[in-house]
Formats: sequence, C-alpha cells, structure tokens
Amino acid sequence: MDRNQDLKEEIARVAYEIYQQTRISGMEVQNWLEAERIVLERLSVREFSKATKKLVPSRKKGGTKKKK
Repeated sequence: MDRNQDLKEEIARVAYEIYQQTRISGMEVQNWLEAERIVLERLSVREFSKATKKLVPSRKKGGTKKKK
C-alpha cells in the first residue's frame, strides 16, 4: 500500500470512531473532515518531532560529568 492509501484508511478509521461516539447519522462529511484534521495534526506533530530530533543532539546516559 502507498502512503496516500494508508492516510485515507486512518482518516476513515478515525471518522468511524467519531461516529461511534456521537451515533448521529447524516454527519459523514463533518466526521470525515474532523477526522482528517485530527490525523493530519497527528502526522504534523510526528514530522515536527522527527525534525527537531535531527536538530537537537541527543544526550547519552552518563555522557556529561558535573564539574566540582
């Protein structure tokens, strides 16, 4: 599967979860748009996190010693 298909499936899953919470029929478009917002927000947070990890050097355990 490609990335777009994975994204659509994730949005559909979240849209269905929204429907399960509300149980309101006829809100498919609104549920889809809300799910799309949620999924894309999660994705952007993950991408931002990956980018910042590349910019900030990681600290290794015991890598720094306190000066006396």
